[in-house]
Amino acid sequence: MEIAEAVRDETTMAMRVLGRLARAPRGDSNLAVSPLSLHAALALLGAGAGGETLDQIIAFLGPAGGGPAHAALASHVALRTLADSSPGGDGGGGPKVRFANGVWVDSALRLKAAYAGVVAEKYRAEARPVSFRDKPEEARRQINEWFESATAGRIKDFLPERAVDEATPAVLGNALYFKGAWESKFEPQSTRDDVFYLLNGGHVPTPFMSSGKRQYIACRAGYKVLRLPYARGRDTDRLFSMYIYLPDERHGLADLLRKLCSDPALIEDSGTLAEKVPVGAFMVPRFSLSHKMNAAETLQDLGLRLPFEYPGADLSGMLEPAPEKIVVSAVYHECFVEVNEEGTEAAAATAVVMLIGCAAPKTPVHVVDFVADHPFVFLIKEDLSGVVVFAGQVTNPSVSN
Repeated sequence: MEIAEAVRDETTMAMRVLGRLARAPRGDSNLAVSPLSLHAALALLGAGAGGETLDQIIAFLGPAGGGPAHAALASHVALRTLADSSPGGDGGGGPKVRFANGVWVDSALRLKAAYAGVVAEKYRAEARPVSFRDKPEEARRQINEWFESATAGRIKDFLPERAVDEATPAVLGNALYFKGAWESKFEPQSTRDDVFYLLNGGHVPTPFMSSGKRQYIACRAGYKVLRLPYARGRDTDRLFSMYIYLPDERHGLADLLRKLCSDPALIEDSGTLAEKVPVGAFMVPRFSLSHKMNAAETLQDLGLRLPFEYPGADLSGMLEPAPEKIVVSAVYHECFVEVNEEGTEAAAATAVVMLIGCAAPKTPVHVVDFVADHPFVFLIKEDLSGVVVFAGQVTNPSVSN
């Protein structure tokens, strides 16, 4: 029950983050984030927090489940929902998935015993000593190599230059990777160029995938939802699907996002999209996009402020011997998503970088058309748990950001 509550909280957080990014400068561009990666990194941070700082992290992740529930969700994801594919790496015919947490600690410090136990048991994360104080660039290189390996090479040079320095005591990280084939693949010969309409009134030529097969589509007030399941193979313990939310109006993306953000209960699942319907016109664009950001400002705008504030932050449960007051200086996040006729490849990385001693910067129908020729929202979910793994918007499939 507590995991189900935490999943609802994670879905709410997913839409809050996506909605906030869409309202930011350049929010009308392609966006992609991994709410699950952010959730894992922040839950890992919360495990070392105390007092009002911990309360605020819990409230941000979602108060319905509370701290233990979010730790339980993170553990469940690491051990089951996104546990690595079969040892041979073929996913048993289902999606290839990887999910990894990492902690890097300056060699002059160590994790407190209680925190180290939680990190290892709940988050399956190994603490690695690095020399932030004496060799920060070497430490950055080691961390970036870990992220590149954990994301099958899709995310390179993740931490930018000078992201860590001699005042960095620790970095918390999460990486995830997904590669899944559609349950029903698109025929490449059916892909045709057509027009995709932009938010600025213009349009661009775009390759659209098509199919005459019945599809999982629901018509809602003001928008339609398409569910594209991924092949499961021999993996019966999890079921992944992509959901595309297409506004009826060509310029309806902002209204649709507001609606989904205000009521996350509108987020569909395999239960509400379980029946295939015949389709008339059916077009889904191929797209490849990536989005990289320092999420610190976004998180603070959404109410998560104390971990970044000096001297208010309480992250005292993490390191020993106790350094000066620790604050979070940055939360780097990068997400990559590619969709084509075969399926989807996606990767995400999140790094929480700490700083010592000073403040951080601040109703089904008989025949349904589904023509995604204008901006839309997409989610990739694990349907049995309901966890939102990736989320984003496509406003121009001809650019990859």
